[in-house]
Amino acid sequence: MSKYNSILVLLTVNYLLNTEAFRVFDVNGVENILALENEQINIECKTDMAMAYCGFIHPTGKRYSFSGTTLNVGHCAIKIKATKNDTGTWRCHIGTKATGVEMMQTIQVRVVRQLAAIQKNITAVHGKPVTLACATTKGLMPLSYCRFEPPIGQPFSINSEVTRTNPILGRYFFPSNKSLDRGDCAVTIRKVKYEDVGAWTCGAGLDDGQEHIDFIQLDVEGLYAMSTASATGITFGAIGIIALLAALGFFAWKQRRVLGAMRPEAEEAKGHELEEIPAASPSSQSTPRPARSLPRVEIESPSEPSASPLLTQSES
Repeated sequence: MSKYNSILVLLTVNYLLNTEAFRVFDVNGVENILALENEQINIECKTDMAMAYCGFIHPTGKRYSFSGTTLNVGHCAIKIKATKNDTGTWRCHIGTKATGVEMMQTIQVRVVRQLAAIQKNITAVHGKPVTLACATTKGLMPLSYCRFEPPIGQPFSINSEVTRTNPILGRYFFPSNKSLDRGDCAVTIRKVKYEDVGAWTCGAGLDDGQEHIDFIQLDVEGLYAMSTASATGITFGAIGIIALLAALGFFAWKQRRVLGAMRPEAEEAKGHELEEIPAASPSSQSTPRPARSLPRVEIESPSEPSASPLLTQSES
């Protein structure tokens, strides 16, 4: 091989690494593109039928139209040089040969560093498994190691040797569809707990000898965010409050019944106490007795023999 041919091969390899290094992942049916800044990327829409037309809408609202022979095979695409302004939700609208409602597809674009979280925000269900994953963005570059830092607890390293049957700390294992050789740094949490909620840090070693990191925010949906202990405590607390309210209600009802029974008796007693004493009948009143007149006795000096020896009682 000549010197010029060797240079051409190196330039071709370098071009491919720089222009086609971005990673594309399917997340819940939505295409996610992870790209380096100023990297050439393809934004594509595909169908299983021929297209009549196809257009793209930028996250800012700017529109791009597409025309070409690939429409006949259900494919349209545009190339852009990715910048921070291109980050966000792209949409493509597709018209088929038959008139009617258009088809819509969504593509998520993120301009990131050499290692990036596939999903920045994940919502899990309490007690169910969930996978957190980061990946290289310079093509399928192998990792020298992969590690995670949970919000609470000890950081740990992980690889494909950690399986579901021998999880780290009994909870963490490496998903079988991932590989460090392809640039995947991932962990599956067997059963999500309340303490898993928060920011997770994924870190990986690349060929430059440095550790590259990114962050994943893990949340737990709805009421499942409570731990079993918390839920049990709240349940027993609610039962206690209900029982206390029932006891207070019964006590109040009982007191009301007692007071209700005592009130007529109290009113009756009060009526007897304040009842006006009836006036006594004339027959029952005692007639005042007249004062007794005492006889007045007069003593006279001895009179003539002819005078009566009897004492005379003067009339009162």
